[in-house]
Amino acid sequence: MSDPTRFRYRPGFVNSLDVRGWPVTALRTTGRPAATPGSSPGRLLQVIRSRDDWTRQQLLAETGLSRMTLFERLDPLFRAGLVHEAGPAGPTGGRPAALIRFADQGRVVLVLDLDHHTARVAVTDLAGRSLRERELAVDVAGPPDSVLTTACDAGDALLAAGAAETLVGVGVALPGPVSPVTGLLRPATVMPGWDGFPIAAAIAARWPVPVLLENDARAHALGEAADRPGTTPLVAVKYAHGIGAGVVLDGALLCGFDGAAGDIGHIRVTGDDAAPLCRCGRTGCLAAFASGYALLRRRGVTPSSSDDLAARLAASGDLRDGARLLGRTLAGLVALVNPQTIVLGGSLGRLPVVVDEVTAAVRADALERLTGDLEIVASTARHPAAVGMAALVTGHVYAPAAVDALLA
Repeated sequence: MSDPTRFRYRPGFVNSLDVRGWPVTALRTTGRPAATPGSSPGRLLQVIRSRDDWTRQQLLAETGLSRMTLFERLDPLFRAGLVHEAGPAGPTGGRPAALIRFADQGRVVLVLDLDHHTARVAVTDLAGRSLRERELAVDVAGPPDSVLTTACDAGDALLAAGAAETLVGVGVALPGPVSPVTGLLRPATVMPGWDGFPIAAAIAARWPVPVLLENDARAHALGEAADRPGTTPLVAVKYAHGIGAGVVLDGALLCGFDGAAGDIGHIRVTGDDAAPLCRCGRTGCLAAFASGYALLRRRGVTPSSSDDLAARLAASGDLRDGARLLGRTLAGLVALVNPQTIVLGGSLGRLPVVVDEVTAAVRADALERLTGDLEIVASTARHPAAVGMAALVTGHVYAPAAVDALLA
C-alpha cells in the first residue's frame, strides 16, 4: 500500500477544521510539494516525507537550494526531532552519505470511526496501519456526550497500552455531513441531537491535539484511494445501514460546498408519494428502499451490528433489488465523474451479490464508452476509514505552514 500521508494543499476540497478553528484545506497525495521545494523548513520536511530515504546531495538536487541554505533548513528539523539520520546510504566509493528520514517512529493517530450501531476505535501509525483497535456497540442516535465518552474511554485504554508513543492528533469519522465553515456536524437524520454539538472541543478536552472531523463515507473513499495509487477518479461507496459515497480526484477528496458531497442515499429514485418514507422525512429516497436499515425494518427486524446486517441480508431477494437501485443511482455518477474505479465497501457493499447487481445495473444504464474500461470491485481493505482519517490528521499536523509555525 502506498503512503497515504504524503499530501499537499489543494484549496476547496477537504472541509474539516481542527479544534482551534483553523481551516484544513484540501490534501492531495503527491510525491512533490506544490510550492518551491525547501523554501522553508516545513516545505523541506514535505519533500523528505515524500519518500523513505534521502541524502543531503539528493535534497540539494531536488530542491535547488544552496548547501548553506539546505543546512539552515535542516537544522531546526533535526532539533525538533522531525527528521533523523538513518545510517549510511551504501557503498559510493568514498565516505558513505548519511540517509535522512522523516522521524515518524512512535507517532500515532487515534481514530474514532462512528457508524450507526458500532464504534471502531483504533490507534494507528501515521500511514493508517492499525496498531491496536477495539470495536464497541453504540447507538449514534443516542446522546452525543454519552457516545463520545464511550468511544474516548476505549481510546484511552488503547493509548495506555502503547509504549513510547506520541499522539499527534485525533480523527473522527461520522455518518453525517461536516460543515466546511464551522467544522461542526450538520443536521444528520441518523444522529438527532448532534447538530452543533462541539465534538472536536469535547475530544480535545481529553487530548490537547488537533481533532479533525470527516464524513465516514468520504474517509472510507480516501482510504480506498490510498490502497490504489494512481487510480483516478475513484468512487468509493459505503453500503451498510446507510448508503454514502466519496469521490477522490487526483488524490484530492471532494467534499462539496456545504460538506455533503457523496450523500447519494437521499437521491429520490421515484416520485411516487406512496413510496417508503425515508428517515430524512421525504419519500422515495434510495436509502428508503435500499439501505440496510430499510431492508431490515421491512422485515420487522431491529437493526444492530454490521456483521448481523450482512448475515441477515446476504441471500435475500430484497438485497438484490436494493443493490440494483444503488447501481442505477451510481450510473448517473458515472456519467458525471467518469471514474476509473468504483469500490464497493461496507458490510453489504462487499458481498458478491451486491457487486454483481451493481455492476450489471451500471453497465445497463450508463453509456458503454463510460463503462467499457470501468472497474467495479469489492473493497478488500480492512478498515479504510482509519487509513483515510489518519491521512487527514497527518497531512494537517505536518503541513508546511503548521511545521513552520511549530518551529517558530
